[in-house]
Amino acid sequence: MSEDDRIVRKRKQTRDRIAAAAHALFERDGYEAVTMEQIAAEADVARGTLYNHFPVKEAVLVHWMHNELEQDLHAAVADHVLSRESFVARVATLWHGSANWWERHRQYAAPYIRFRFQQVRDGMAQQTSSDMLPLYVQLIEQAQQAGEIRPDTAAERLAHYLHFLYLSAVMTWLSGPDEDLEDELGKALDFFMQGAAHADETASGTRPQAGSRRR
Repeated sequence: MSEDDRIVRKRKQTRDRIAAAAHALFERDGYEAVTMEQIAAEADVARGTLYNHFPVKEAVLVHWMHNELEQDLHAAVADHVLSRESFVARVATLWHGSANWWERHRQYAAPYIRFRFQQVRDGMAQQTSSDMLPLYVQLIEQAQQAGEIRPDTAAERLAHYLHFLYLSAVMTWLSGPDEDLEDELGKALDFFMQGAAHADETASGTRPQAGSRRR
């Protein structure tokens, strides 16, 4: 392992340790009540070290959530996602697992969403890029090769469109207790496909409808 690799690994270990300590505080005291000073003390790092890794409390939360999503969602769902026969079915399977995850972590959804859209506004979206984006890119590239998705737009750009539709669905779900997250995610996926589907797929009427997303 090179010196650069060791530095990167050590930095990630420190960030993971800080995020884990912060989450313990969030669970014990409630997210809104916890301060950056408390996080530094709980993680046993200097305040300067904390701010060097995370400028605000929301950034700590986002790092922890991305770690959890990778462990809880990707490890459990990835094989099932890739075994599906169509792009729509693959994304629907991924988002089904995601909906279950959000239901268990609803208390963190609002600050997470606020911070993610704030990053877009400030031009810093890539600093805490979601671990879901590389998977979206992979699925979209496969769909482009299979003729399901239009090939005239880069997969990376389409992945960002898809991800922010996903985040918008989560926002809608948070707007009221009667909203159903899976239903909102289904609408977001249908909306994406209206613009992204290959012209031949749309014209022939072969694009899967909402009721068949998980087949």
